[in-house]
Amino acid sequence: MTKNKNISGLPALLPILAWLWVIGYYSVDVPWYDDFDPFPDFLRHWIEQKNWSERLGLLLQPNNEHRMVIGKLMVLLYYGLTGELSFTFLHFAGAAFTLGTCYLFWLSFKNLQLKWWYFLPVILLLFQLEHHLVYLWAICSLQHQPVVFFLCLSMYLLSKDRLVGAILAAICANYAMSNGIFVWVAGGAVLFLHSDYKKLVVWLLAAGISIYLYFYGLSTMGNEASLIYLKEYPHLSILGFFAFLGGLFDLFPNQIIQIRTALPILMGFLIMIWISRWGWAILRRWFEQNFKSKNSNQLPGLPLTSFLLGIMVFLLANALVIGLLRPRFGFFVMVVSNYKIYPALFLMVAYLSLLSGPATLVWRKRGMILSFVLSIFIWALSYYSYLPEISERSKYLTVNGWNQKHNGFGLGHVPYSEGAAYVDTLMKQMVAQQIYSYPSATDRVANAAATIVQPLPASIDIKLVERPAELLLTESNQVYDLAKDHGQYVFLRNKDKTFLFKMNQNLYQGRNPLRIYDRGLFLTIPLENMLPGEYEVGYLDLEGTHAEGGILRRIIIPNRN
Repeated sequence: MTKNKNISGLPALLPILAWLWVIGYYSVDVPWYDDFDPFPDFLRHWIEQKNWSERLGLLLQPNNEHRMVIGKLMVLLYYGLTGELSFTFLHFAGAAFTLGTCYLFWLSFKNLQLKWWYFLPVILLLFQLEHHLVYLWAICSLQHQPVVFFLCLSMYLLSKDRLVGAILAAICANYAMSNGIFVWVAGGAVLFLHSDYKKLVVWLLAAGISIYLYFYGLSTMGNEASLIYLKEYPHLSILGFFAFLGGLFDLFPNQIIQIRTALPILMGFLIMIWISRWGWAILRRWFEQNFKSKNSNQLPGLPLTSFLLGIMVFLLANALVIGLLRPRFGFFVMVVSNYKIYPALFLMVAYLSLLSGPATLVWRKRGMILSFVLSIFIWALSYYSYLPEISERSKYLTVNGWNQKHNGFGLGHVPYSEGAAYVDTLMKQMVAQQIYSYPSATDRVANAAATIVQPLPASIDIKLVERPAELLLTESNQVYDLAKDHGQYVFLRNKDKTFLFKMNQNLYQGRNPLRIYDRGLFLTIPLENMLPGEYEVGYLDLEGTHAEGGILRRIIIPNRN
């Protein structure tokens, strides 16, 4: 009987396994944009520096406005085991923290003594694809996922009255990224509502020391400009707060930002009505227990209520700061992929708060059915809408890994700029020291392009428009392919250099608001990014080992100095 019961819960693992497969299949072992400073550059300095006090300083050294101690420790872990640096490992290391977060939610959920299928909405909301940049971009993978895990661990331990462990977990959250600071606000709220003021004092002392050390020597990163922007456009901060919390309802990612964020704003507002009611009920019972009852040190619904309440306070504080400081970068930031782990948590906590309330079993069942339908809709739609984007991004990173290796740019910096020179020097040193090697897949497109020597067949409809500052190429028939080994590319080639470019799938302009891509391709190549000279412009359609294409024409890029 027990064996059958365990087997019956296996369907709950399917969304997790699908999520892990997406990471394994589409992860590209190359750095991107902000990855260079906290990972390869940190590791280079760590190896060169033999003084342990200096090494400690490297661990604590800020990267932009964050201290990524946890992320750097993952780099050192892999380097200590293998002597190498792997960005795919960093993607999976971040994913391991999210698996840990799921386990903590499961441990807390078990206190409700409900059937396992009541937990399905939590799994579906956590392991969907809207926040794909969280686990397929190394810096995001080891910022957001560790901070969420250590937040949940701290609140879980606090709910079990294990203060020392909760403080240690809070410190880890604090030093995973900057918003980890809000874990102290969350824990303080839980202890205050426990009326456990002695522990609250200890918590606040630990918070004060940790926060002071975190901000010591840290710049403001231009937040003054955000406050000026806030004074001019205060309504954007209010709307941004709700859009951020309702970000998982970003179901129309190809629409203009006003349409795209309308549903997140509405759903964030509506769910906040329930959260406000839930929070008010907790406050009211706390007031009654402290001023009308002799039992003054119990938060109703312990330990699950404490766990959920702490996470919710963190989420609201985080959303408030994002709403205040980020609108100046563009309102799209409220629904950017690498932030969406937080609205996922928001919905998870809202759902479990509904189950943990005084509702009857019938209402719990109805709430579960409604939440399951909503969560599986979000989960399935995330695969429909975002898997093509994930596939296209993996091909883009693969081909630009080759450009970075052979041309000194491609992975996030303007060609031949100071930033590109820094990255080129850094990555060549990593390769020379055999600490990092570009994945073999980066050579596949270049090897296939080398076989293209004949003129483009008439059956392939590629149009090339040469302008003074750019090349514009269009194709009208290709449909995107989720397979990572099938893509369309353009190359510029002469006897000295080859430059590779991934063609972009046309964005959908029809009536289906859920669809992202349409038939056809386009590519714009700024000529200022190319070295002067005479080049062949070629097209390549590569599927597995099958390559077809041809040379479009020869062009001359003049010296612009």
